[in-house]
Amino acid sequence: MSGKTGKSEEACRELVRVLEEAIHVGADSVGLEHDHGDLLVYYYCGNMGLGAPRIPEDMETEVLDELARRAGLARRVKGKMQLTLLGKEYEVLVKSYQDFDEWCYRLTLKERKTKPGGGIIQ
Repeated sequence: MSGKTGKSEEACRELVRVLEEAIHVGADSVGLEHDHGDLLVYYYCGNMGLGAPRIPEDMETEVLDELARRAGLARRVKGKMQLTLLGKEYEVLVKSYQDFDEWCYRLTLKERKTKPGGGIIQ
């Protein structure tokens, strides 16, 4: 496994860990924001933010690169990605914005419902 592929897989696992934790705490969205050099994670239920765990410093760049790649944010400020979290299919809507010259991200979780035949209802 190459170093770049390994870092990408590790970043994807970190992103999935953050999103699965959001589901565990009942959040409907996640905020990723820089604060004093740290990349903080906020779990939101409506407009109320919960907690502020950090993305490990050595993973920050890789996690944000993986998020941008998966959500298609190369030339846009909004995107989406499909992920399986805790055994269920989710669509994650991603919005990037600048706050005090730092890029921030809001990830909104939407569970994808399945039809009785096993297909996904959009």
